[in-house]
Amino acid sequence: MKLMIINPDWGVPRERMRQELKQLSAFVSPDTILDMECLQRTRVYLDSLADAVWAGPEIVEMAVRAEKNGYDAVVLYCFSDPALEACRQAVSIPVVGAGQTACLMIPQAGYQGCVLTADAGRIPEKLAAISRTGLDAGRILGFEGVSVEGLDVVRDRELVLERLAEAGRRILCRTPGQVLVLGCLIFLGMASELEERLQVPVLDAAALSVGMAELLVRQNIHSSRRAYPAWRRNSDN
Repeated sequence: MKLMIINPDWGVPRERMRQELKQLSAFVSPDTILDMECLQRTRVYLDSLADAVWAGPEIVEMAVRAEKNGYDAVVLYCFSDPALEACRQAVSIPVVGAGQTACLMIPQAGYQGCVLTADAGRIPEKLAAISRTGLDAGRILGFEGVSVEGLDVVRDRELVLERLAEAGRRILCRTPGQVLVLGCLIFLGMASELEERLQVPVLDAAALSVGMAELLVRQNIHSSRRAYPAWRRNSDN
C-alpha cells in the first residue's frame, strides 16, 4: 500500500518532511509506504481561509497526480482539510482530511472534546467548520490557542509541550471536556506525553490521518460518487 501525504504549505524543507515521515511510519503497518510532498508552485502557508482557497488548485493537481502514480490514498496534512471535497471529486482513491478524522474520533474516546490550536485568531473559523466534518457541533466544547510563534517544534519540543499542557489545563478547567485534540499537525508525536501530564485521551490528528487512510484502503472504502460527483474538467483545464 502507498499513501501520498500532501503538505499544503509551500517550500517545506525535504529534511523536515523526511523526519515527519519517519514519525508517521510508527502509526501504520510495516508494509505501508508513506511519501510526502508540499506545494511547489503556490507560494503560500495555510494561515487563513484565503490561503486555503489560493492553494486549492495545486492541492487538487497533487491528488490527481498521486492517483496516476499508483498511490492508494491521499492524506491532506492540515487540520483545516483544504480542498478536501474537491479532491474527492477529482480522484477515485480515498482522500483523508486530518481535521475531519481527528474530530470524528472524539466519540470513540469520550462524549465531548476540546481542541488545542496553534492559531488563536482562527478559532471562529474553525468552530464554524466543525459541521463540515460530520461531527455534531455539541461534541466540541471549545478551542484553546497555544502560542508557538518563534519556536521550533523540534528544537524547542519541551517548551512546546509545556505550553500545550498549560493550554490543556486551562480548557479542561473551563469545560467538562474529556478528550483533547491536537488541532495542528506540527504537534505530531506529542499526544502520548501530553496525555501523561493531563490524564485525558489526546488525539494526534497527524497520526490518526495516516491510520485512517490505511484503514479505508484495507476495507476498500472509497468516496461515494453520489456525494462527490466525478470532476468533469472544462476543455481548458
